[in-house]
Amino acid sequence: MHYGLFTEQSRKSKAAKALYELLRSRGRAEPVTSDKLNEWPGQTGFQVPGSDRYRVLNLRFHDEHLSPYFKTDMNLFHLLMIDERTEIAVFKTNDGILFTFDGLPDNPQKFGLHGHDTR
Repeated sequence: MHYGLFTEQSRKSKAAKALYELLRSRGRAEPVTSDKLNEWPGQTGFQVPGSDRYRVLNLRFHDEHLSPYFKTDMNLFHLLMIDERTEIAVFKTNDGILFTFDGLPDNPQKFGLHGHDTR
């Protein structure tokens, strides 16, 4: 499981907060409780339903990969591989809005006849 945290100083924190509040107020999102998310103690959040995953994708996490206000354990490859098949949960922490991603590949998938690009 990977994570991405938009801190309060991030330029996308307002959009992330709005997304969290939208999921909380709608009631369609399934509540999720986690004992410990990496360095954050137990938090309550919401599993993002498939119909709303595009809202998370529109935050464009890969734009923030060099920002000091975006904390993550992912590299640029992981950020680019987030799509609608990835299981996403959103949590509100003391530091900001935390997104967790489950189902991201660890490495690029091999392709081509011999498992690599022959160009």
